[in-house]
Amino acid sequence: MTEETCPACQVGRLKATTATYVEVYQGTLIQAPNTAAWRCDTCGQIYFDETAIQRLNALIGTGGLPPNHPAPSAWESSVTNDGPSPLTRPRSG
Repeated sequence: MTEETCPACQVGRLKATTATYVEVYQGTLIQAPNTAAWRCDTCGQIYFDETAIQRLNALIGTGGLPPNHPAPSAWESSVTNDGPSPLTRPRSG
């Protein structure tokens, strides 16, 4: 991508930079600092470089969850996307 007009504001120009890419992957927060990106010099909107995102997705997809991700509890395993929010989980005791 070369210096292009910002798709968000239609006024600014996109300038090469780096930013922290953040995504939730299967319930785990993934952060990738210093990821290639483009920032609008007018509105500040950030667009991540397509090649960088493809590389990150390949790493996340093949590597699976990070080793520090705890195994889901029996309660969490039984909750589906249509189920109750963890914030409404009944308290024991």
